[in-house]
Amino acid sequence: MERIDPIAVSMTEAARLMSVSRPTIYAWSKTEGFPIIKINGCSRVLVDGLREWARWKAGVTGDNEQ
Repeated sequence: MERIDPIAVSMTEAARLMSVSRPTIYAWSKTEGFPIIKINGCSRVLVDGLREWARWKAGVTGDNEQ
């Protein structure tokens, strides 16, 4: 079966992907630019947006990537 990469993940999964606690992900979700959406009242984090947000917070741009 073909593996399908998720577009959005739960807050718990986002915390796992970032190796941080759930309270940290929830705190980050309240900051400007954090890639969070609501689907039927449930918070979801956009995976590609999370990668971009993490690079932005770390001060990494496409020119600096190795």
